[in-house]
Amino acid sequence: MRKGIYHQHGITMWGFLFVLAFIAIVVLFTMRAFPLYNEKFQVVSAMNSVASRPDSAEYTLRQVHESFYKQITMTNLTRFSSKTLKDFVFLEKAKKKGDPNIMRVKYTASNKLFADLYLTMEFERSVPLNGQAGGE
Repeated sequence: MRKGIYHQHGITMWGFLFVLAFIAIVVLFTMRAFPLYNEKFQVVSAMNSVASRPDSAEYTLRQVHESFYKQITMTNLTRFSSKTLKDFVFLEKAKKKGDPNIMRVKYTASNKLFADLYLTMEFERSVPLNGQAGGE
């Protein structure tokens, strides 16, 4: 009995190397992107914690910085320090009477992917300081 092309099973060496290279690229990207997204979720959690405090509606910029910094120090993020908070954390006063003040955090984070390629994340999020967690 003759074996034809229809009786072959498996993949070739080149096919295997292609699949292996694709998996390696996905794993590399995931390993480099995960810290950025993890940091984002920790910052969002800290912002919601500050916003959910009952007295947050009356916070001054200094109190927002102190409260946010206390939350961030529990997460071991090194991007924020007590001296650099003024560059990242802002307090926008209410535009109308009765509206809450807005806490805004804005920064850029990047991780080296490989060689001269970097993954960059632009983070900008606002939450109302009205004693309830949530935001835009």
